[in-house]
Amino acid sequence: MVAMNRLVPTRIAAYLAAVFIAGAAAGVAGGYQWGRQSVFKPGGPRPRDMATHMIDRYTKELALSPEQVKKVEPLVQEAVQTVRQLHRENFKQTDAIMKGCNEKIVELLDDKQRESFRLMEERRKQWMKDRGGDGQRGRPPGSPPEAAPDPAKAVKPPEPRH
Repeated sequence: MVAMNRLVPTRIAAYLAAVFIAGAAAGVAGGYQWGRQSVFKPGGPRPRDMATHMIDRYTKELALSPEQVKKVEPLVQEAVQTVRQLHRENFKQTDAIMKGCNEKIVELLDDKQRESFRLMEERRKQWMKDRGGDGQRGRPPGSPPEAAPDPAKAVKPPEPRH
């Protein structure tokens, strides 16, 4: 009887731990999948849309006057362009580091592995090209930057769900 009483709390703790671990795993998997779909999806938010979204949010939540909006818009546009340039520079640095790593890896491979590696890199490059690999989603690397948005043609993004 005494042994049975010790076993029940142990089982309960084990079940609770299993449920917690399963919930955490589901949360991680769901968060990862959501992040992949919303952040890395081609045609995802462009800098123009980010600026429009920020300006709309500031206008609504801060009750900005039209005069304030006219002063805030260029500040947001400049910040978005600066962030975009940082993304491009970061991508170029990352690409250079990975190219150096790949060159060292190729030296360690036999002929068959080198060919497999070359094909693997071709697939990766095509994937990056399809995704707009320089941080410009939906546009191939090296394409011209987007023109500044025309406020008269601005499309309001959908309201975020909370």
